[in-house]
Amino acid sequence: MIIISSCRKVIPMLNSKILIILTLLFSLMVLPGCGTDAVQEDLLNYINNEVPKIASLEKKAIADYSAVSGANFQDDDVMYETLTQKVIPTYAQFIGELEKIRPSTPEVQEVHEQFIEAATSQHSGFVMVVSALEKQDYTEIAKANKNLAEGRKLMREYHAAVKNLADSHGVTITMPSN
Repeated sequence: MIIISSCRKVIPMLNSKILIILTLLFSLMVLPGCGTDAVQEDLLNYINNEVPKIASLEKKAIADYSAVSGANFQDDDVMYETLTQKVIPTYAQFIGELEKIRPSTPEVQEVHEQFIEAATSQHSGFVMVVSALEKQDYTEIAKANKNLAEGRKLMREYHAAVKNLADSHGVTITMPSN
């Protein structure tokens, strides 16, 4: 009878130990879903805080360039003056500030590197236009335009990468209305 009595005590103890273990395992599976997503937090900081601090520099440089290129082209002198006095210095400042941004997660670091690559390509294109204007070399102008087009393509790829990363981490991106 002592054996039966001890079995009765052992079985409830086993049941409570199993219950505790199952509860712990369940909480380990559920809690990560309730925790924070480091990539999401980093991406939100990047999109909402870091990039907006410097976006006005890029916007100004691109607006200055657009004012003297394409349908707005006046002559080589105006283009040269605008590039050397406004566009290139502003864009160089933009890239300098862009390079200071240090995302904390590898995923956001990767898209940020795409942004730096795209901006650097754009900047190189602007510098190439100046060089071509100085030499009056229209073959070099064509190369510069190709470099600028590559920069725009890389910029589109960067935006797509940010959107994909946002989508995969539950971040909704909305564009501010101007």
